[in-house]
Amino acid sequence: MKRSVKRRVFPLVIALVVAVVGAALAVPTFNLNVQQIGEGGPQTITVPGGVATATVNWVLDTNPDYVKGVSVSFDQTLSSGTTIYVKVYASDGTTIIAQGSTTLSSDLNANTPVEIDFANSVEIKNMNTVAVVLVGPNQ
Repeated sequence: MKRSVKRRVFPLVIALVVAVVGAALAVPTFNLNVQQIGEGGPQTITVPGGVATATVNWVLDTNPDYVKGVSVSFDQTLSSGTTIYVKVYASDGTTIIAQGSTTLSSDLNANTPVEIDFANSVEIKNMNTVAVVLVGPNQ
């Protein structure tokens, strides 16, 4: 190749590599199915707001190997006074390695994210399972 062509192609190749690597490092998103408490038994307790699904996005720390919290949204509006708990478990499924909570001071509209920070950041490689628990007002 001619030198002038190489000078034009090289920045394009670098830009493509950076774009591909950036896409590969994107923070994953997944949906949670929130089972109603008591489902299948003789008495069903309704999940606050009638929530059926939640979406959790991880909030990375300044070191991208660690998570400092989550941004969570729900498919239904939650009432003021609802408390949202998030727990992250280690691979054994019983040890909680991170947790956080917030109590809503006003209604949270459906599909509106709320950020919940953990007390301490947790290393991504140690994370296995996440649980989202809703406790409605006056319960």
